[in-house]
Amino acid sequence: MVRPSRKFQPASPSGRRDRSRGIEDWRLFGETCRMAGLMRFILFVLVLVLGPSALASEKPPLTLGVFPYVTPVQLAAFHAPLKDYLAKSLGRPVTLVTAPDFTSFVERTRDGQYDIVFTAPHLGRLAETRDGYKRLVQTSHTVQGFFLARKDSDIHKIEDLKGKKVMIAQKVSIVYQMAEHTLREHGLVPGESVTIIDTRTHNNATHAPLRGEADASVTGKLLWYVLDDEQKAQLQVIGTTEEAPGFLIMAHPRLARQDIEKIKKLLLEFHLKPGSESYFTTNGYEKFQPVDDRVMKGLDPYTRILLKPASP
Repeated sequence: MVRPSRKFQPASPSGRRDRSRGIEDWRLFGETCRMAGLMRFILFVLVLVLGPSALASEKPPLTLGVFPYVTPVQLAAFHAPLKDYLAKSLGRPVTLVTAPDFTSFVERTRDGQYDIVFTAPHLGRLAETRDGYKRLVQTSHTVQGFFLARKDSDIHKIEDLKGKKVMIAQKVSIVYQMAEHTLREHGLVPGESVTIIDTRTHNNATHAPLRGEADASVTGKLLWYVLDDEQKAQLQVIGTTEEAPGFLIMAHPRLARQDIEKIKKLLLEFHLKPGSESYFTTNGYEKFQPVDDRVMKGLDPYTRILLKPASP
């Protein structure tokens, strides 16, 4: 039996479109494979020439915690040049942060929320002995409390504060502790012969006599120096406390040793950089300098109030 031969049947238009689409898909697939191979080759060259770090994402920002001795807006203005200098020099973002009050700042330092802390001297010593922070630098100036009163008041010396109200920022501050010691040296007992009003920042204390919130106040000498002339003309310095070391900058122990040493070197050189003069002039210290071991040990008495167990 002879089977009928099959005649060639031309593909329908829809069949031709399907076949063309399949060819095009394979062509695109091939190009994709070639591009993937090229990308793998480029990545291989990058790793070979630059090392694995070439493929790493942008370094995470460093957190610079500044203790809240003035308002957050003032802190940002005072320390933005330092933040920008570190960010540019290290090639990574630096975030400037603070805390609502001194106690919160101490707690956040303990909890490791800051990579670098710019802090009061006794808080820096506490960060070292309790939390393992590493020394970077200290400022070249000293911390000192200034007793302020209105010029038109009857208060002209510390002894005149008997029976008066004095505003001082936060009991855990070193200025507060030195102020209490100075009052006692002049025969005044805080809470008995003189009333102490606690406030959140040294900046608040500075303006208290002018606002009628207290008869007198104690503030850091740097804030007195940067106070505007109009307000300064209405106030007088009636006494001072003893002096303490300047601010400390400390690094959290999670930072690599080489990073800590690099940051320390950058800070020690900051005053030599063009444009840094305004930062140091505004803040009242000439430069950063190495941390003195003797000075650090001398701060231990001021950390005791922070090591006392909380009251039930």
